[in-house]
Amino acid sequence: MRNEKILSLFLVMALILTTLVGCGKTQTTPVSEDTTFTVALSSDIISLDPAFAYDFTTNQVVNQITEGLLTFDSNNQLVPLLAKDWKAVNDTTYVYTIRDDVCFSDGTPMTMDDVLFSLERTKDPATGSYVQWMFGSVDSITKTGDWELTVKLKQPSATWQYVFGTTAGHIISKAYYETNKAKFGTAEGGILGTGAFKYDSWKNGQEVVLTKNDKYWDKDVKSDLAKLIFKIIPEDTTRVTALQTGQVDFTAEPPLDMMETLEADTNLNVDGVETMGLSFLAFNTQRAPFNDVNVRKAIYHAIDMQAIHDNIVKSAGIQGTVLPNGSALYTIEPDRWNSYLEKAPVYEYSLDKAKEYMAKSSVPEGFDCNLLTTESSLRYSEALAIQEALKAININVELVKLSSDEHTNYQFGGVMDANGKRDYDMILAGWEADYPDISGNIEPLFASANAGADGANAAAYVNPEVDKLIAAQAASTNPTERNDLVFQALDIITNEVPYIFVDYPIKQTVLNEKFTGFTMNASWLWNLYFKNICLKA
Repeated sequence: MRNEKILSLFLVMALILTTLVGCGKTQTTPVSEDTTFTVALSSDIISLDPAFAYDFTTNQVVNQITEGLLTFDSNNQLVPLLAKDWKAVNDTTYVYTIRDDVCFSDGTPMTMDDVLFSLERTKDPATGSYVQWMFGSVDSITKTGDWELTVKLKQPSATWQYVFGTTAGHIISKAYYETNKAKFGTAEGGILGTGAFKYDSWKNGQEVVLTKNDKYWDKDVKSDLAKLIFKIIPEDTTRVTALQTGQVDFTAEPPLDMMETLEADTNLNVDGVETMGLSFLAFNTQRAPFNDVNVRKAIYHAIDMQAIHDNIVKSAGIQGTVLPNGSALYTIEPDRWNSYLEKAPVYEYSLDKAKEYMAKSSVPEGFDCNLLTTESSLRYSEALAIQEALKAININVELVKLSSDEHTNYQFGGVMDANGKRDYDMILAGWEADYPDISGNIEPLFASANAGADGANAAAYVNPEVDKLIAAQAASTNPTERNDLVFQALDIITNEVPYIFVDYPIKQTVLNEKFTGFTMNASWLWNLYFKNICLKA
């Protein structure tokens, strides 16, 4: 039986803590010191820094530590997070009211200085943030009240509204950053955020450990988790074994060729959700011979995309078309999108047509090239199929298998050759629209960034007319006008084929059946949270 004096002291201390404005809360759910939730990642993360959280593994970790001004709910609609509310005053002015009761995980209050610093740091090209491009339309970000923030745009933007729901809107501690600037976001430097979990440790290539943030501001969050561990398990069979033995409780990266095994395990719950993403083969259009449209069309006709879908992708995705988006992004006038697709070009599998295009190309006798891929069993299997298919038209493909972080660096233009061009011929990669809008795919994949074709434009595609059309639709707030402009751009793009869209992925997850409280939707890149995970009663 507890000592009454100790119990009284505990109650007094709890009462004092609840009176501290914005710096903590009373623990409403008992937490066992050994209640741990373990997540399997297929590769190591890039950084703990949200400015560089822009991939499927890094975001799973960073989203638990730092938070944005807004987030997406289960219906992919924007809702407040660190901002209480927001409004569009006009087409170029957005006002955000920031919460005044938020603390970082060390107990220090989040201030407007932290908010402004975080946004300006990500916006600054010198930072090199992977999401810096999202601020391209911003003229200014200013404090216009004690807890009010105003964003002025250079011109209207149909998609600005979504930006603060991504890691571009995540807030870090300014003081912590300035103290740890040299190693910020690394295993040694760590990070300080407002999320439901706080950083504990990161053993590169092995695991990232987070612990419960007892000072988390959102009193509606109730979780049994005291510790959150991310295990880096690149090998597919090992990852599945860890799930089946209970060493791992969750993964958003199950190996597709072992899904039947996972689905048959009664201790695991398998689920799937249609995403806003796509998988693609990108041609480096700034490097010969891939700057020749005849070569690109020859390759398209030489690959049996139906066979790749039926034998490799299977239930992991919906077979791709010439469009850079599946039906999940038919969010504006869906009937028009279906009609457009019916009339769009079809590059069916035909070796005869492939050989005709090769004969018209700059390299009719064929050539040698490389294809970058990842350690993912799905991607590598697709790469093998492409390699084999292109032998029929005398294209000899060397496969280059990279780790996820290496691959991401190449995909986003971080590695250049001696001529300042992307240092690959072709790359198999994926893209997830940053928001539920067609611009989430059209802009990053096809806009040439002032003809530099950097960033997410993995094909290094440059077409001034397409640039104009993309810019015009992005600045329009008229849905019909936007689609008119997008379809004009697609008329050009589908003829020039800088990419082959392999599939529109279905994101599958596996969860240990002893846990509950996890939800996932198409916006999972930004709102995959573990803060509501609980043990089943």
